Amino acid sequence: MIRLTHTSMDMRLPQRTIVVPTPLYGGSLPIAYHAASAFEQLGNNVHVLPFDSAYSLYELFGGVGAMAPRLKGRLAELLADFACETAIALHADLVWYTAQSPVTIAALQRLREAGITTALWFVEDVRRFDYWRHIVADFDCVYTIQVGDAAEALRQHGARKVVYLPMAANPALHRPLTIADADRLRYGAPVSFVGAGYPNRVALFERLPIPDLKIWGNDWPTEWNSRLQENGRRVTSEETALIYNASKINLNLHSAVNDELLMRGDFVNPRTFEIAACGAFQLVNDQAPLADLFDDSEVAVVRSLQDLVSALERFSKDEGMRSAMAERARQRVLREHTYVQRMRAALEALFPNHGTVDRSPQKAARSTALYTMRDLKDAAWGDADMQEFLSQFADNERAALDTLVSKLPNGTRSMTRAEMIVLLMKEFRQWGVDKGVIVA
Repeated sequence: MIRLTHTSMDMRLPQRTIVVPTPLYGGSLPIAYHAASAFEQLGNNVHVLPFDSAYSLYELFGGVGAMAPRLKGRLAELLADFACETAIALHADLVWYTAQSPVTIAALQRLREAGITTALWFVEDVRRFDYWRHIVADFDCVYTIQVGDAAEALRQHGARKVVYLPMAANPALHRPLTIADADRLRYGAPVSFVGAGYPNRVALFERLPIPDLKIWGNDWPTEWNSRLQENGRRVTSEETALIYNASKINLNLHSAVNDELLMRGDFVNPRTFEIAACGAFQLVNDQAPLADLFDDSEVAVVRSLQDLVSALERFSKDEGMRSAMAERARQRVLREHTYVQRMRAALEALFPNHGTVDRSPQKAARSTALYTMRDLKDAAWGDADMQEFLSQFADNERAALDTLVSKLPNGTRSMTRAEMIVLLMKEFRQWGVDKGVIVA
């Protein structure tokens, strides 16, 4: 176990004990470490459980034939139990899971019984994976990187609270670098791409041969080995920073779940923030939330194959424009898109008004004055109808039923779904008052 402590940088947030069990491997592994570092920088006592150290054993189980899945499952259960018991022994306030972190329903339920808050940052596409369906109901909060219908999908499978939390960058790692000649020769290129060989990427590069393109990453077709750098091995986070810094143009093509070459998806990948934090230039295909995170003066956005061809030709000749856009993107990340900023937002959403989650029998008696309209808006994320209704109220306004009722229409038009919910709440409260089971 790795213990991280740090003098608080944010006096608005109380110090908490946070346990971070990492995944065994994969793209979400470095994200878990970045989150842990950010929690530490915010002044928390952070205990990282580096489960990636067990990956060699996990791989070893793969060589035992039919028993392999069972043994791998038992290892994951053992690690999940260890995380649970560690959190209980530490009297932790929060266990922060990232997608693919070992976890079981039994462990989550035991943590709940111990009064420990649990959260999952699902940094993957809910359409591509389905294991989350069996566990989201047992977390106190699920954070998603997707906009659109992802929140509703999570709620339909029992998620108690869903919060939008996009990806970020770690400026301690993703930063401008002075590149040695040997590293520039090895990692640099006129055009680079880092990422796994998803079908849309394979199809795009087959249709659009790009001279001097270097491709880094794993899971590409075996016949592509000669086109990949260093036989298509996984690259480390440190190496990606070298690649971004050493390349004139970084292609950032999001994965797709259908046959579209440049699918306009509903999330922005980590690379978008990491390339920008390095002060490097990127061409990125458009995504639904991208315009809320960067503008066209910071990253070059392409929406079609023809866009991509034109952009490659234009920006390959304009070093001044590349440098200016890259620096603006870097400053945007430092202002708004670091892991410290994301983890601060995560804690504020999880612990409204910076308190703790109280599961005691006295919880129901807690004053509703602790909650504001901002809390209601966060809880309604993904519910467009309810969000529109709540937009009438100031964030710092007290969340009171009478306040909500005051904005109901007076019969001049039909009610929306959100307004009907508020009206039913009012009628139910009045029924309880009349029956003497609710205090007015």
